[in-house]
Amino acid sequence: MRRRPLYLVLGFIATAMCGYWLARTAAPAPVAREKTPVPASGPVRSVIVDDEAPRFRSGERPASFRRDDEAASAGALQGQRVLAFKDRDALEEFLRRAGDKVRVMGRLDALNALRVGFLNPDDLASLLSGDEESSLIYPVDAPAPIDASAQAGAVPLGAGLLEWLGITGDNSAWGTGVKVAVLDTGVTAHSAFGSTISGINLVPLPGDPSAQNGHGTAVASMIVGANSLTPGVAPGADIFSVRIANDLGQSDSFLLAQGIVAAVDSGAQLINISMASPGDSALVRNAIEYAGAAGALIVAASGNNGIERVSYPAANAGVIAVGAVDALGNHLDFSNKGKQLAISAPGFGVNAAWTGNQAASVNGTSFSSPIVAGAIAAIMSQPGSARISASEAADLVFQYLNDGGEAGSDTEYGAGMPDLGRVINRNTRGIYDAAVANKSQPNDVPYTGRLDALRKLDVEDAGKDN
Repeated sequence: MRRRPLYLVLGFIATAMCGYWLARTAAPAPVAREKTPVPASGPVRSVIVDDEAPRFRSGERPASFRRDDEAASAGALQGQRVLAFKDRDALEEFLRRAGDKVRVMGRLDALNALRVGFLNPDDLASLLSGDEESSLIYPVDAPAPIDASAQAGAVPLGAGLLEWLGITGDNSAWGTGVKVAVLDTGVTAHSAFGSTISGINLVPLPGDPSAQNGHGTAVASMIVGANSLTPGVAPGADIFSVRIANDLGQSDSFLLAQGIVAAVDSGAQLINISMASPGDSALVRNAIEYAGAAGALIVAASGNNGIERVSYPAANAGVIAVGAVDALGNHLDFSNKGKQLAISAPGFGVNAAWTGNQAASVNGTSFSSPIVAGAIAAIMSQPGSARISASEAADLVFQYLNDGGEAGSDTEYGAGMPDLGRVINRNTRGIYDAAVANKSQPNDVPYTGRLDALRKLDVEDAGKDN
């Protein structure tokens, strides 16, 4: 066999090694971007596929943007403020000089207020003259729902609301001539209601009516429920629904203030707010004063956080803050406590109306609050005496409370629990029978969110000195 020259062999080896090195160091071929498939069933959302990443994903923002640290640290909505002016002229003057530095997102003329949005807090600051009141906008939500397992031993109320309140006989006309505003997710028509529902929507309704959150409907049924399954305290009252929250139960303090003003302007004498916020809004305080000047009384839920702090607006001056108890009158652990707490009412396993002409078993201070509002409406409408104001009726309700917890007012129960039997029979001397909290649940029925099983309620009569 003929041998190859040594220089050829060495050249071949060198060429092979060079090729191997180039292959190891070359850039890899680009990997094709995977496109997310659209599911074949369920809601289909539009998907935009772009070879260039969107600007917001790369962290780029307009040059004028600056973080709103004040709002962020306070848990408020960032890039937004409420501006309250001394009069309409001052408001209009601000709009003239504002130009495109801020965006007007809403206005509330009754309180000379604007809701403005901005990219840079300095832009807003440069427009202020010092005569305005600038305040934060806080989230406002329907209090978080409470599961039945939240507290061992708590006894549900079921359909026993009227007995619990000491109501005997026909109450179908109670509340007649009284308008109660419900600021919530909206109230839908229901066969259980004893009166028609009117109102306005500050937040758009869902396209599918069956998708509407039933929280507001359940709240209203505590007042105007008119059947034995979901009884209300004042079925004859007129409900004015103000939808201030979306179907996730989300709202904010500007919408809340708008809702209070709308309720007052509709002629409502009572306003129920089964919503809660962590922040004390200056605009909401102004709206509460607006309601008080018109003679409207506000009742609100204390919140379901189980903390030693009453949520806003219940914690605001001029508002009746309501906590929750079970059917035995025991304080519920989820019910917020505090010095602002005024009164407590049932808020566990309470039968309520629900969207779609359904019924539900509900828990929370959201449902304690309208029971108190309904009690006040009921006293306002009692026959045989001159019509009294909401504040006067509330005074009577508070005068005849049943005590709970420590003697007198305390942070868990407030001043006590309402007993309408005592109020109505206040001019009857001596002893009378009152339905008191000695209710039992003989069978343990798990909470399901719907009345697939009803709890049995036993009411024991006991004498009470009036």
